[in-house]
Amino acid sequence: MGNDTKYLKYALNTKGELVHIDSVPNGNDCGCICPACKKPLQAKNKGTHRTHHFAHQSGVDCPTAYESSLHLLAKKKIQEAFYESQAITISFEYKSYCSMNDTCMYVKDGDCVKKSTKSFNLKEYYDRCEQEISYNNINRRSDLKFSSSIDPNKEPLYLEIYVTHASDSTKLHSGNKIIEAKIEKEEDIDKIIENGFIESPKQNISEEAEAPSLNISFYGFKNSGYSPIKHSSNIRISRYMLYSSGKFICKQEHCKCNELHKSRSDTLYEFCFHSTQAFELRNIAKWLGYKRFKIENCQMCINYVDSYNGTGKICRRYSQLNIPRTEHPLNTSRAKTCTLFVLNEKEMKECLQKVDNKEIPPITEFN
Repeated sequence: MGNDTKYLKYALNTKGELVHIDSVPNGNDCGCICPACKKPLQAKNKGTHRTHHFAHQSGVDCPTAYESSLHLLAKKKIQEAFYESQAITISFEYKSYCSMNDTCMYVKDGDCVKKSTKSFNLKEYYDRCEQEISYNNINRRSDLKFSSSIDPNKEPLYLEIYVTHASDSTKLHSGNKIIEAKIEKEEDIDKIIENGFIESPKQNISEEAEAPSLNISFYGFKNSGYSPIKHSSNIRISRYMLYSSGKFICKQEHCKCNELHKSRSDTLYEFCFHSTQAFELRNIAKWLGYKRFKIENCQMCINYVDSYNGTGKICRRYSQLNIPRTEHPLNTSRAKTCTLFVLNEKEMKECLQKVDNKEIPPITEFN
């Protein structure tokens, strides 16, 4: 048998009760049968060197004997603990989403959610624990059913225990409140009795890493909801900043949604596109600023063009305006007094048309 924990230490007696190896006579006279195949067993409980255990009298072990005995033991011990204890704890993760989560216009890095742990004492809600009772709405039996004799209309709670084969999806997603617990050894049962039903952490386990032996999941419980309070979350925006000089900046930023505000006191006007595409929105931003304040800037002039050597933008009237051809970057605020400034009305019309057509992301403004 190799692993000591896989020895068959529990079997069924003539009354169908689960008994421990050390509570029965040695040998074939133990009067016990295998919990799985129901064939007679012999007790090997007199030795001092080997683990005491049951063995099949036929000499051929049943492959599911250990699993069946562990499953029966779990039901028995948890049921006994329920009646003997003052508290049986259940605990699972609860997610509280921002009330604006589904309608929020921000570009978010993940959900706007706060996670907390909800814990309850089963004994405050239920006073009865029964084995192998059918579900109320599906033709299946539960390992354990917790219910209230005081309030028969109280929704029951079901427990499913497995060693190797988990419950099928139809049962788990039947709408009932179900706790599913995986156990692999008797110590796992003791952990449940000592600590209660604590939801296993949701984490990715690599193929190389060994999965935890104790795995507890919750189904049919209300484990998420919406909070009336807006939860802060990291968002991505493109911020447009206009100065009284006519110069402006459009840049990408990250911030908390509840910390979105005007970034500088010396700006004339700011607004935030709820988008990460600052480059594509830059032209639209400058025309929105111009539409509101009518401050001219070289970047709005038809004479503002790419330089001949590809190093940036220049004014093609630089010689007439006595502007050094090598001036980089160009002082774009001189447009306010420039005699050769010609508004690029075609570009302005095209950009503002996109605004009218609602082809741009939502905007939050700051004056």
